[in-house]
Formats: sequence, C-alpha cells, structure tokens
Amino acid sequence: MTEQVQVDPVWAGGLSRRAGGSGSSGDWMILRDCSLELPRAALTAIVGPSGAGKTSLMYCLSGLDRPDEGRVLLDGTDIYGLGRERRAKYLRSTVGFVFQQYNLISYLNVEENVLLPEQLAGRRVPREQVTAMLTQFGLQDKRKTVASALSGGEQQRVALCRAMLLRPSILFADEPTGALDSANSQLVLRILRDLTVQGTTVVMVTHDIDAAALADRVVFMRDGSITGVSGRLDGDAILARMRQLPATGAASREG
Repeated sequence: MTEQVQVDPVWAGGLSRRAGGSGSSGDWMILRDCSLELPRAALTAIVGPSGAGKTSLMYCLSGLDRPDEGRVLLDGTDIYGLGRERRAKYLRSTVGFVFQQYNLISYLNVEENVLLPEQLAGRRVPREQVTAMLTQFGLQDKRKTVASALSGGEQQRVALCRAMLLRPSILFADEPTGALDSANSQLVLRILRDLTVQGTTVVMVTHDIDAAALADRVVFMRDGSITGVSGRLDGDAILARMRQLPATGAASREG
C-alpha cells in the first residue's frame, strides 16, 4: 500500500474487511484491497451489483466500521489511528451520514428528530439555525409534524437535514433514493448536488443509474473490489461499464 498522503477529503489505501470483523477466521472477504481518492466538494457515486461490498466500503470510509487492513484519511486525519473517544468526537464534527432507512424516531416531530443527535451530544443549536435549515430543505411547514405522518420523501429530507445541521465537510448517503418515487428522488438528488456547490463532499451508494449519472465521479465495485473509477458518465455508459465488470472471486455477502 502506498504511504503517500493525499490532500483530498477522502483517501483510502488497501482497505480489506473479512467476514465477521477484525480477527475473524472467516474464509471470505467483504472488501479486498480497496484504494481510492475522492475529490473535495464533489459528488461521488459508488455503484455495482448487489453483494459488491458498496455499503461495507462506505461504512469503512465513514468511520463506522474499522477495516482489518488499510488506512482511511478524512481531511488528512487518519480516523482509525485515533482512539475511540477522539474518533467519535472528530467524526461528529466532520462527517454526516444518511442511512437507507432514515433512522428517525417515529413519535418525535421533525424539529425534534433534527435536533436529537445534538441534544444527545450535549450541544445547543440556535433556533434561527434550525429554522434556516428546515427552510432550505422545504420542511418549515412540517416542523411540528411527527415522523410517522411524513411521506418517504419528507422523511429522507429530515434525515438529510439532521445530517447537515452542523455543516459537516463530508456527507455519506446510503441509497438516498432507494425507497422514493421519481419526484422525490429528483428533489433529494438536487439537494445533494447543491451541497457540493456549497463545499460539501458527498459520497453515495446507489443502485439508481440516473442518480449515478449526476455524480462527478463514479466508483465501480464487484466482489468486494474496486474495479474502476471514472469521471462523470451518462446512464448508458455506466450500464455498459457495469456489464463489463470482471469477476474477481467469490461474491461478497454484503451490498
């Protein structure tokens, strides 16, 4: 693995992840020697067939799941070189994460869901900052609506709003349009695209070819390995590249 340290927000070298986690005796690998560099203030899509290792790679890149081998640098900081408490503190101020299932509390209203992580961390957010964020995401009129009464698109926007409240420099999104209709998919993608204009680095896992076609960079995966990295491609070119992906061994069991 190269020891060169890159200046871009996300750099990963030689990431490998064995089934069952560090120290596991499993015979198959979830990730195999994955290395990449992702540019600042750009939208990157990670694509590939089900079981390619996309979500596992994103979890390792974002600090949620330690790889068995390799390093991850976010804004130049080796996140797995930090102790657990220092890493958690650093990630809270640097990284936003939007999960595929939103992870909202159904009986809390929109404002309460957005503020919950900050309250749990003992931080107070000015009300005007919350209002400005809700307005940006088109949620001001839903401020007091409980999460269980929201549409899928509204819940996804609440999750994005919560992740972006303190303006992390890097946002990871796992299948951000996976459960949305066409109109809400376009809305969420426009928000992600706008975030890069504002300086945020956005990395998303997606099966949505139209979503991947909006990305500045496309990372192709298969069987736990990165098989290629490209600049912006249209949907037809992305499909063609995916069909040409070579088999690299036993399939991973994670997406």
